[in-house]
Amino acid sequence: MSRQLGRFFQRGLSLIELIATIVIIAIALSAVVFSVQFGTTNSSDTLIQVRATALAQAYLDEILGKRYDERTRPSGVPPCRATAPPPRQCTAEGSFGTDGGETSRDLFDDVDDYHNLREGNGEVNPLQGAEGNTRVGYDNFTVDVQVRYINLGIAVPAEVDEVGLGANNELDDEFDAKLITVTVIDGDNPDGFKFSAYKSNF
Repeated sequence: MSRQLGRFFQRGLSLIELIATIVIIAIALSAVVFSVQFGTTNSSDTLIQVRATALAQAYLDEILGKRYDERTRPSGVPPCRATAPPPRQCTAEGSFGTDGGETSRDLFDDVDDYHNLREGNGEVNPLQGAEGNTRVGYDNFTVDVQVRYINLGIAVPAEVDEVGLGANNELDDEFDAKLITVTVIDGDNPDGFKFSAYKSNF
């Protein structure tokens, strides 16, 4: 009996059993590798989205903290209007951008000074803070800012309805509100992430 038991334990694996074991281990390892790779890729995308959101929020906070228009008092009262006398008429959309002497970010004093601002990776100027200091840790990001007036009394077209307004607006003056769109672009996403906010004329 003991001799038969010894033979049983010494028998080992056949070639077919060995191949089957290798195939099962390979399948299991492939599943583990795929799971790790999938998790790593998704966490990388999430990190980029979080950083893009933080960057856009910083720009929007800075822009929304400025006065509505070059011809608006810091208090916002009285607002500039389309029908106001020349000193109090709002800036025409075609004239958006920096005004004379506003050569650096720390001199921007109204919302539309930021129109066509583009800085960051591949641009002349690096990403900057409100005081004109270079932002650290966003080497692969580019920021593009666009500002425009909201059309009167009509629904916002789907292609520009970044914030889902959808319904007809109740604006009664062509200078009542400005739409600020901040696009954050990273190297892997040339279309970028769009973030929008409205600034009311008050």
